Amino acid sequence: MLPVRLSGWMMRSSGINLLLVGCILTTMTGCAVALLGVGAGAGAAGATYVMGKLEDEVDAPVPKVQRATVAALKSLELPVDKERGDKLVAELESETADQKKVWVSINSLTSSRSKLTIRVGLLGDEVRSRQILQAIRARL
Repeated sequence: MLPVRLSGWMMRSSGINLLLVGCILTTMTGCAVALLGVGAGAGAAGATYVMGKLEDEVDAPVPKVQRATVAALKSLELPVDKERGDKLVAELESETADQKKVWVSINSLTSSRSKLTIRVGLLGDEVRSRQILQAIRARL
């Protein structure tokens, strides 16, 4: 077998390509690790904002969280347009003065723990979502 000899420009472009692939893989791996880290610590770290939704867990049953949510929305002068719930799940809808829809979902995790999901607007609004969460927590 004859040895293959690469010219100088081929060696340099191969090195650059290898470097680019390494950078891309490192970046992708870093994102995956970051996402896994966020998911793994979500329960212990408090509220997480992902893809336009703010999610948090509270130590209260669904009906109590639902009452606190209604009171919180009213305190923020947000009208409760739709409300329905039972001991396992509750759904509330409102609208801001600038006509952004507000959705609040409450799901039972245990008899004394619930998961809250808050979304403001079609694409989400983290600041307003956190304000609503803070108002709900103040009433629990």
